[in-house]
Amino acid sequence: MLGKIRPAVHSLIDLIRSETPIHVHRLLTTGAGRTFLGFLLLYLLLIQLCRHAFYRDPTSAFFDASRAYDHVYSRQRQQQADDFIKAANSSASQYPHGDPHPTMCLGIATVERSGEQYVRPAFGSLMEGLMEDERKHIFTVVLIGHTDPQQHPIYNETWLENTADKVLTYDTSNATQFDLLVKWEKDKDYRRKAIFDYTYLLETCIHTEAAWIAMIEDDTLAVKGWYTHAMAALDVADSKSTNWLYLRLFFTEQFFGWNSEFWPTYLLSSISIVTTVAVLLLALRRLRYPTSISNAAILSACFIYTPACILLYFLAGKVSMRPIPTGVHEMPNYGCCAQGMVFSSPVAAKVVDKLKEKESGFVDMILEEWANQEKLTRFAVVPSLLQHIGGHSSKGDDFSSAQPMSVAETIFNFGFELYEQRGERVVHPSTNG
Repeated sequence: MLGKIRPAVHSLIDLIRSETPIHVHRLLTTGAGRTFLGFLLLYLLLIQLCRHAFYRDPTSAFFDASRAYDHVYSRQRQQQADDFIKAANSSASQYPHGDPHPTMCLGIATVERSGEQYVRPAFGSLMEGLMEDERKHIFTVVLIGHTDPQQHPIYNETWLENTADKVLTYDTSNATQFDLLVKWEKDKDYRRKAIFDYTYLLETCIHTEAAWIAMIEDDTLAVKGWYTHAMAALDVADSKSTNWLYLRLFFTEQFFGWNSEFWPTYLLSSISIVTTVAVLLLALRRLRYPTSISNAAILSACFIYTPACILLYFLAGKVSMRPIPTGVHEMPNYGCCAQGMVFSSPVAAKVVDKLKEKESGFVDMILEEWANQEKLTRFAVVPSLLQHIGGHSSKGDDFSSAQPMSVAETIFNFGFELYEQRGERVVHPSTNG
């Protein structure tokens, strides 16, 4: 790292010497000049450290997409999920199922994807690692989101029959509704069909009389031990509020930056820091160093060094500089998206009514609008218990020629990948919000 800094500093000095040798001599021989060069060297070193430390922070100027999206933990977790599905594909396999009256109903709607069927590792990661007693408390419902279920490659796969409690298909006896579904499929009316699928799955889960309903998208991966942590987090959410909408199991950090609506706060904080530095230096000069601290030194500290440090602080990224502590926290804004949410059963019934009222749109946007209107609290588990692994959106309109990655690929939780490979990091939901 120092090898990269030294040439830059030497080049800067050589350039200055070639242009203004007298000024360079003063710069190198005066106290102020040596202070400036020392600060410059330290600043360049800090920039290199930031490049190394904050490349995973999407809110940072040092974010490096070529490295940040590396599936460090997901790769390990997907292998465990794939092994589970592979074992469950054996017709001789025996797996426990959920009780008729479960604690949680787990709903997954899935449609055929081009290429990899993400639902396999998604379901596998949710099941792999569960204790037998935990599995009994979960009733799993997998909705095959095609009017012809045979269209989905997993429909006749053995693992689905062996592990899912209910494989849900559309009700063909309701001819009017079924014809609409056929039309939406043909017209690629994803917004209407997605709302129908979500409500259909929610209603099915409500009928199980489970206390909690988890709605998980089919292109996610769950951390090992997700159920224990989710249940603990739900207890915390209940203790914090009686008027909450959902517990978010997934969020992406990319919208948690220094958002412009808070610029007055950032400006005032910066001014306060500069003022504090000025007051401290003036106090030191008055009380202890009356001849050592000049006006020029104070001006340099207040208008060069301190602003430069403040600038680097903001460039480092909000997620890194002000990380959300581990635990359960309110997340009314910027969380995105609907990859994983848990509702209480009474709230789930209200969600069904709200979505049926809207008929068309995106589930997460409808819920956020409703929560804002009704002032409903929204919680999230930090770090995320799910990762989004889909590279192709099931809703279309996914790729942009100007971007090297699909839109779906950028919906990512960077903190999830920090679950340790040497042993999964334990998540302890706390009451600190």
